[in-house]
Amino acid sequence: MKSLLNRLSLKSFNHLIVYLILLQMLATMTENVLTSLTAREDIHFEIVEPESLRYTYRARMAQDFGTDFDKRYSNINLVIVEPNDSCTSVVNRFELFRNIGLIERGGCSFLDKCIVAEKSEMIGVIIYDNNDHNDDLYIEMVADTSSRNCSIPAAFLLGKDGHMIRRALDALRLNRAVVNIPINISHLPSKIRQPPWVVW
Repeated sequence: MKSLLNRLSLKSFNHLIVYLILLQMLATMTENVLTSLTAREDIHFEIVEPESLRYTYRARMAQDFGTDFDKRYSNINLVIVEPNDSCTSVVNRFELFRNIGLIERGGCSFLDKCIVAEKSEMIGVIIYDNNDHNDDLYIEMVADTSSRNCSIPAAFLLGKDGHMIRRALDALRLNRAVVNIPINISHLPSKIRQPPWVVW
């Protein structure tokens, strides 16, 4: 009887060990899934010049292509790409070299735009919605069905923000703004100058 109890206890103990191992594996898998879902968070950037656009803007990183902004760029140019949809060869390639391109949504996939930008030696792209009334809907930028990828950062900007930036630059006869990207707003919430035309 005692040996039977010992065998049962040993068997129960082994089951308990297996159960605990499975629980640990499940917890690790869940953590990995959650990490992958939240790996690409929204970023913020600020326009330094021109003064009329001196606000903090929010953008959403592409979900499954491109890279993150691995460092902070201070006083870098955000240049309007020509053609603005960036679906074909870039005309103003010299001005975009080692700068960030401002691109309008439409005409081709988000990934196409990112690849064209990378070939033009931009260090990143901000793609704004072609709907200039969009002041609250952030599009989740995902890759197309091809196996291609892009190795520069790509972020989505609200259409309202993008068109306001574009119009202000056009009015000043400029093709670029000076930006700091990304910026950490958690340390300086009181200093954030949100654009008056959108609400976060």
